[in-house]
Amino acid sequence: MTLRVLLVEPQMEDVLFIQDVLTEIESGRYWNGWVPIETLHASTMSAALAILTTESVDVILLNPDLSDCQGMETFRRIHACRNELPVVLLVGPEDAPMATRLVRDGAQDFLVKRCVDCAPLAYAMRNAIERQRLLSAAQASSRTDPLTGLTNRGGFLALADRDRKLAERLGRRLMILIAEPANLHEAATPWDRQRRDLALVEAADHLRSVAGPTDVIARIGERRFGMAVFETDVETLEEAWVRMHSAAVAHRMQIGAAIFAADRPAAIDALLEQAAADLNPAALAMQT
Repeated sequence: MTLRVLLVEPQMEDVLFIQDVLTEIESGRYWNGWVPIETLHASTMSAALAILTTESVDVILLNPDLSDCQGMETFRRIHACRNELPVVLLVGPEDAPMATRLVRDGAQDFLVKRCVDCAPLAYAMRNAIERQRLLSAAQASSRTDPLTGLTNRGGFLALADRDRKLAERLGRRLMILIAEPANLHEAATPWDRQRRDLALVEAADHLRSVAGPTDVIARIGERRFGMAVFETDVETLEEAWVRMHSAAVAHRMQIGAAIFAADRPAAIDALLEQAAADLNPAALAMQT
């Protein structure tokens, strides 16, 4: 496995030095076994965000003092773009108090630049990756619906909002869907609850089967499911809607949609409200 490191550093002298350190770490003396390291470099915030929206990265080495963004705002923008990635800050001695605060805000570690060497950098990166992995696993378990195994509402809002921001940045469209099994009545008895739970599990399995590899699926309410479908070069949102709607009708599910576009911005909560308003049980009954 190749370790992909994004180095966000404006000073070329420091870039060359850190790349030399990473090359020595790659030899295996400072890691548990040999690991190939691929370094991606950005000297500005805009370049860093462009890489993060298009490339796979394992760890970020970040100098917060950039030409187009400085200080705490630098980390916050990087973290908002890809909050699942571990960040190790590279700072000057005068910025150590700020770096300490940013560690409390989500950065995994920081190093004073003049202290950067093979052993401390390898240690910081390795521990940052492991801590982030454990944190992500804990967050995933807290965002999972126990009945269906899908993401729950909180997880959906976070993931869908990530896709909304990405769609806005790339000038793409995003479709938010709400799906609900038809004729799913209130569960008055234990037997009714079992039947309801079985119907919800079957609905979740069906949605998994029709979702694309990048679609986000979640259980967002007692009887409702949410999906976020990102428009791609392979499939337009109109084509995705036809596919999803046909599958929903075939499985007696109500479905509603709302579209996000960069020229018609809206928050995820507002898009969910629009999709809920688009649910049409009468139309579904006429087609089945």
